[in-house]
Amino acid sequence: MILKFAILAIVYLIIFFALRIMYKDIKSGGRKRVSSKKSTFGLEVVEAGENRNLKNGGIIPVQGELTIGRRNNNHLILEDQFVSGNHARIYVKNTDYMIEDLGSTNGTKINDERLEDRAILRVGDEIQIGSTLFRVIG
Repeated sequence: MILKFAILAIVYLIIFFALRIMYKDIKSGGRKRVSSKKSTFGLEVVEAGENRNLKNGGIIPVQGELTIGRRNNNHLILEDQFVSGNHARIYVKNTDYMIEDLGSTNGTKINDERLEDRAILRVGDEIQIGSTLFRVIG
């Protein structure tokens, strides 16, 4: 008998909380927060190359600035003999995401073309740094 009342109480609690959530949603006009471009922008690992800390298909979110290189002072450290200590930097300028080569020895490629200085990144662009290949997602 007590078990029946306990189950009934749990069912009523679930219904109560569901109705409360629906009421709050209706009261707020059903608006959902729209995430900004900055929070959805990132890099997908297409080929991890020599990097044990990356996996193919992994996602690296980019918010604000991301420095890439072999040294430990970078946000993204690549264990690759063809990557310079401070190789590249991704950052926001106005509303665009930019990539800049930091004077690396072996260069940075965007869509199979060597990056001379800096460029605007677009969704779908492929970035090659050493043996690692990334795809821009957003």
